[in-house]
Amino acid sequence: MNIALIGMPGCMKTTVGKRLAALTGMKFTDTDEMFETREGNTISRTFAEKGESYFREKERELVKEACRDDGQIISCGGGVPLSAECRKELENCRVVRLTATAECIAARTCGDDTRPLLSGGGTQRIKHMMAEREKYYAECADITVDTTDKDPDELARMIAEALKTEKKS
Repeated sequence: MNIALIGMPGCMKTTVGKRLAALTGMKFTDTDEMFETREGNTISRTFAEKGESYFREKERELVKEACRDDGQIISCGGGVPLSAECRKELENCRVVRLTATAECIAARTCGDDTRPLLSGGGTQRIKHMMAEREKYYAECADITVDTTDKDPDELARMIAEALKTEKKS
């Protein structure tokens, strides 16, 4: 079974996912990295040139493809759970939701122009996005882990332990 990491941009899905993959010996897949490799373009530039709806369509295809394989850690783009089609795909995964405070996310993403939906919005924009996405993240999550002020290696160990004791419902 796959383990999918979901959460807001800046919750360390990629960082923790790589460490969790190393810890478990599972393959690591990042849907945002898949997108950029396939498109030959950054997400930010794609948003600017082709729009968010184009990106979301391609993202749904990538999530479906990633979930087809087994035995991997999948770092999902922050908006993946917003799609009913993606939420359906995630039902076949153990889903770990990573959270952090809006202030922590703002500090982690400050000056990062690779996250088009956070660009220029600061903490207020992040709080608004968090409120919009909360129900979708909660619906998908088997386990929720707060990453605020935590070390990625410690988080990977915590998640690995939690996955041993939690059963997919």
